[in-house]
Amino acid sequence: MNAYVVLSPSEVLDLAVLGVTREQARTAAEVVAAVKHIGAARFQPITDVIVGRLLALAEAGFLLSARRGSSGEVAWRPSPAGQEHMERLALMPSGSPVNALAAVCASLKLCFLELLQPDARETVIEDLLAAHRRALDEAEAALIGCPCRCAFVQRWLACDVERWQAELCWLEALASEVEARCSRL
Repeated sequence: MNAYVVLSPSEVLDLAVLGVTREQARTAAEVVAAVKHIGAARFQPITDVIVGRLLALAEAGFLLSARRGSSGEVAWRPSPAGQEHMERLALMPSGSPVNALAAVCASLKLCFLELLQPDARETVIEDLLAAHRRALDEAEAALIGCPCRCAFVQRWLACDVERWQAELCWLEALASEVEARCSRL
C-alpha cells in the first residue's frame, strides 16, 4: 500500500464527466455513453449515478447548459470553474495504478491530456511516470520476494513485471511526444 492520494469514485466520475463535456458539449445520454465507453470494463457506473454526478456538477456551477440536443435535451459543457476543477483533479497526485480505481484515474488523465494546459500536461505525465515506476518496483519486489516457487506463480509475477515495463515504456514515449508538442506552442 502506498501513501499516495487516489481520487474518490465521485472525483473520478467528475473527471470523466468534465472531460467528455470539455471535448464537446453533450446531452446527458451522450455523457453516459461516452463515460461508459471510456471506462471500458474497468469503470461502469450505472446511468443514474452518472446523471446524478452531472446534475451535481451543474448545481455546483461546474457545468453549464450549452445547447438543445436533437431530442430536446440540454447539452452540457464545463464552465470556467468546471475547467479549473477538471485540471485540479487531473493534477492530483496519482497512486500506483495497481487497483481498478487508480488505473481508471490514470486512464482518464491520459485520455484528457490534450484538454489540459501545456504545463499541466507535463506535470500529469511526470506524475503518471512516477506512479508507474512505483507499480513496476512493487511488481519486481513481488517477483523477487515471493516465497512460493511454483513455476506458474513465478511466470505470472514475471509477466506482471513485463506488463509494467511495457506501460512505462509507452508512457516515456508519450512524455517525449507531449514535450515536443508543448515546445512548439
